[in-house]
Amino acid sequence: VEAAITPATKLLYMETPSNPTLGITDICAIVALAKQHQCLTFLDNTFMTPLHQRPLDLGVDVVIHSATKFLSGHSDIIAG
Repeated sequence: VEAAITPATKLLYMETPSNPTLGITDICAIVALAKQHQCLTFLDNTFMTPLHQRPLDLGVDVVIHSATKFLSGHSDIIAG
């Protein structure tokens, strides 16, 4: 990840676990790297939901959830 950062980089975007391969990203390591390069961190937390993973507690700046998928835990909420 660090090799991809340029002077124009403003944020690091993560999705963990990633879809569809369920790859895991070390959130704390990416947050530390972002701070080192004065970047923001965004994390798509759709798969884990706020119940299972709390990225804000790990220093992530912005957390994104797709409310049309797993937000309720069993796909019965449609939020657009």
